[in-house]
Amino acid sequence: MASSDPQYEVLDDQGHKTGQLLDLPTIHKQELWHEVVNVWIMNSQAELLMQLRAPGVELSPNVWDVTIGTHLRLQEEPVDAALRSLRTELGLTALPEQLKHLFNVQSANPMPNGITHKTVGHVFMMQQDIDTQTLIFDPEKISKFAWVPLPILMAEIGSAETQSKYFPRANNYYPQLFKAFESWM
Repeated sequence: MASSDPQYEVLDDQGHKTGQLLDLPTIHKQELWHEVVNVWIMNSQAELLMQLRAPGVELSPNVWDVTIGTHLRLQEEPVDAALRSLRTELGLTALPEQLKHLFNVQSANPMPNGITHKTVGHVFMMQQDIDTQTLIFDPEKISKFAWVPLPILMAEIGSAETQSKYFPRANNYYPQLFKAFESWM
């Protein structure tokens, strides 16, 4: 491992910080718990901005996923990670008050490559109408964006025939997400 590789804090099985620092490939390979932040963007038509993960990404390539997902950096607050990620991954500037914290969730997500991605996720929502043509993103990570109506997303994730189109999320992540969206609307 090169000394310039970013380090992330490992969590214990209950989601508490351990003080152990490792790089992400090691954390993923060893299936260790770590923190992530998700930001879901919903427009005024109750559509969610979804990203199609690029073919070369480490976990679950070529599936639709949350607008923005990022790993929490050392000593970074979840809201700061969300704002950083919106800026660096999409070119969007947002204020903390534009983000609504929906819930936290601990999930052991089975990946197509056979590993389990163990995360404690801080899940946020932001309402904003965005022209996807104006987004600035890394094509090595994201192939494209699309607005998906909430009822369609709910139906497809709930269907055995179409749920494989989406990033796998274990436990009650998606049910909590849909309940939070419905209560917010």
